[in-house]
Amino acid sequence: MLPEPFGEGPSNGPVPFFASPTVFSHRLEKTLTPSDVDTGVLTIFWKGFCEHALPNEDAPLKLIDWLEHSWECHLRLGSAPHITCQITGQWRDMCKTRRLAAGVVVKFGVTLPSNNRVVYLKVSPFIGVWITMIGLTRDAKQKPFYQTEQFFML
Repeated sequence: MLPEPFGEGPSNGPVPFFASPTVFSHRLEKTLTPSDVDTGVLTIFWKGFCEHALPNEDAPLKLIDWLEHSWECHLRLGSAPHITCQITGQWRDMCKTRRLAAGVVVKFGVTLPSNNRVVYLKVSPFIGVWITMIGLTRDAKQKPFYQTEQFFML
């Protein structure tokens, strides 16, 4: 546990720490389908989350994952009356990078009451571990020499 979110590490460098928002105006939990992952198009029903949380027109969206990585996406709406909304763009890249597969449950959340263009997401349930090993340098100072991200789904 870090005593402070942005404390100092053994190398006197900042310790990276990302705390996603804990209060959301709207939330959605979705089980990914093979189509969501394989086609690079995430399809969500319009009624509910999309209707209340997202813009009512085609618009750019930024998805922020559980590691604070931003993914530039695009919201695409069908013709009126809207039945579904689709998220494209870097959604496919995120699926590949984060190894999302059909059957994985993803949680989406937004912080504003409506017209959100930033959407936070994480897999559910999720436990993340970030490891940084520290080594000595020739002048007896310490510096990170190995860093990896490991994720365990329970």
